[in-house]
Amino acid sequence: MPPHTGQGPRAMATLRNLAISLFRLHNVNNMAQALRSCSRKPKRALQLLGL
Repeated sequence: MPPHTGQGPRAMATLRNLAISLFRLHNVNNMAQALRSCSRKPKRALQLLGL
């Protein structure tokens, strides 16, 4: 199922907001760059969570 139908958009927005909150907690200045980085390297997002 494409992410733009059903509950997909809400779930994607929630994940994006979580990522932005984590960046703020870690004093990241450039949100766009950090989001691009995590989209290319998902392990970085897990590291921010301490996993």
